[in-house]
Amino acid sequence: MRSLRTRLLISHSLPLLIILLLTGFALDYVVETRVLLPGFADELTNEAKLLAELTAHHPNIWDEAQEAQAYLVQLESMLTPNVSLFDLQGKFLGSTDASLKSTDSLSIKLENLLKEDILIQTEYSRHLGASVVDVFVPVYDDRDSLKGVIQMTYHLEDVYGQFLALRRVIIGILTVGVFLGVGLALFLAINMSRALRQIAESIQQLATGKEVALPEEQGPEEIRDLTRTVDALVTRLRTLETTRRKLLANLVHEIGRPLGALLPAVQALEAGAVENKILRQELLAGMEDELGILRRLLDDLTGLYDQSVGSFVLETRPIDLNKWLPNLFHTQREVARAKGLRWQSDFSDQLPTMQIDPERLAQAIGNLVNNAIKFTLQGGTITAEAGIQTNEVWIRVQDTGPGIPVEDQGFVFTPFFRGRTETRFPQGMGLGLSIARDLVTAHQGRLEFESVSGEGSSFTIWLPASSEEK
Repeated sequence: MRSLRTRLLISHSLPLLIILLLTGFALDYVVETRVLLPGFADELTNEAKLLAELTAHHPNIWDEAQEAQAYLVQLESMLTPNVSLFDLQGKFLGSTDASLKSTDSLSIKLENLLKEDILIQTEYSRHLGASVVDVFVPVYDDRDSLKGVIQMTYHLEDVYGQFLALRRVIIGILTVGVFLGVGLALFLAINMSRALRQIAESIQQLATGKEVALPEEQGPEEIRDLTRTVDALVTRLRTLETTRRKLLANLVHEIGRPLGALLPAVQALEAGAVENKILRQELLAGMEDELGILRRLLDDLTGLYDQSVGSFVLETRPIDLNKWLPNLFHTQREVARAKGLRWQSDFSDQLPTMQIDPERLAQAIGNLVNNAIKFTLQGGTITAEAGIQTNEVWIRVQDTGPGIPVEDQGFVFTPFFRGRTETRFPQGMGLGLSIARDLVTAHQGRLEFESVSGEGSSFTIWLPASSEEK
């Protein structure tokens, strides 16, 4: 009973067995009482009528009990049912049934028989000696004078063979039904347990860190839903494992690259470069740049941690966007120009004062601008715009870089994702856009993008202008 297959087999077959058992008893009773007994009654009626015609020509048997018994002895070998003769007063004359005595009398009222002409009594019984069918027929002579009554009886022992044959047929049919039902139940139980076993094995493989074989979809819809859920779980965990490996590889590269640049600078300063003012300033400026890279890496990892624990915690306050946005883009503009990019900006002077976290929103916008600068080649253009439309403030950063291929656009906001056009270890960890989207979402806004491969990309932040941060 501990295995699911056994329980399924019992749950499928036990109701069938009970139903078939009850059906067998009911069928046996109905056939015996509604088919066999009426058939026996008809058979006895015909024989009783024939015997009544024969005895009508032997009037002496209705007067003398000895004559009646002698006559029945002659007919006994030709008769299957028991035959009893009674005179007009219902007195017993003779019978082929040895259990009847001379003191017995007619068990029915003669008046009732004369009204019906033929009287049939049936009684279903399991006792072999009990009568199951009795037929009473009056006997008339040639002058239509009543001479007596013939009673023909089938006891259960007389027809038990036919009842037994019928029961054997019913038992045989029910047995076949039971085997078919149990076989079908076993087939269904095996199929269902096999599907569940495959799912369990996949989960066990997953728990032990082994390569997981995805189970096939089979069985009822509920099992298929469970299979699809496990498939989705396995796929998700594989994605997380791939992400973990990418994170480790990116961390090794992103930390190792600036450290690799800092070490020679430190060694050069220790070797005497500190005495050369120009060389010292160049080395210190380079070290500052590399430390800035490490700082940005730390900011990205901090944002990743915030993503993992839930929504970002914002410290909002009223900010006048007309003053805040232009100042925010000044630093980014100089970075773009230093790379040889053209910078364009267009900010509406109707921007409202909003409840925002300026540091967090500046981080989101900075990620968009840094991303645009990184992917735009020298001579390209970065455009920063802002405006208000239908109770929403929009802030857009547009570039003329290579754009995002269609096959990559569905993964733009996926952590650690980097496009196929990049080198093996490009600058950055693929976290900027993901963090920017979550920061905008924390402000009850949304981040949308449009991109055409080979023409550039445009990222737009939409924020509710009339609502305050809750």
